[in-house]
Amino acid sequence: MANLAVIMVVLTAAAVIPRGDRALVFVAPWSPEDRIVDVIGSAGGSVINGTGMPYAAIAQSDNPDFVFRLFSSGALLVLDGSLAYFCRSTPVQ
Repeated sequence: MANLAVIMVVLTAAAVIPRGDRALVFVAPWSPEDRIVDVIGSAGGSVINGTGMPYAAIAQSDNPDFVFRLFSSGALLVLDGSLAYFCRSTPVQ
């Protein structure tokens, strides 16, 4: 059972660790509505799309340390951008 649990953790981590230039970024839900934009901008990225939630957005950057910079800027969670398809995306205005 322990081996199966370790395998599941590794496979899950491989699926959600950000790769490429897009990331699904989350800040604390109680943050001000513009906090997600501030975090992404401070990390040197741009908002590609919203998710229907004011505390999550899909971001893009060509910077190789973008994920580290997102966490340094205040992101609570950063997932691989391909997982954004599971979110209800809305265009950013």
